[in-house]
Amino acid sequence: MGINWSKITGLFTSIAPILAPVAGGPVGAILKAISSSVVIIENFVTNKGSQEKRQRAIDMVGSLLTVGEEAAAKDLASDPLVASAVGSVIDAEVALRNAHAHLAVLVEDIQQKRKASESET
Repeated sequence: MGINWSKITGLFTSIAPILAPVAGGPVGAILKAISSSVVIIENFVTNKGSQEKRQRAIDMVGSLLTVGEEAAAKDLASDPLVASAVGSVIDAEVALRNAHAHLAVLVEDIQQKRKASESET
């Protein structure tokens, strides 16, 4: 099994824009960091359970914040608050993805029933 260089390039491309805005502290940048971390973990950590992936994403965002803090030369946020907020956002994103999947099943069911109804007439 070879190294998937396109995924690695995508990893660095995803992380680079996150680092500078996080030092400024805007919520949007933090949400982007969380979302990007979730995507990166989902793409690269395929052999772990959901709780381990969740923790890895929390750790990744914490690491990005540490880089931002070092760049800013100041403490930007409390680590426990970051972990709690990141965990909540991850849980919300997972819930949203699950809701989307359930809606897709519902739409498929509706379409099948409509086709069955049309074929009866």
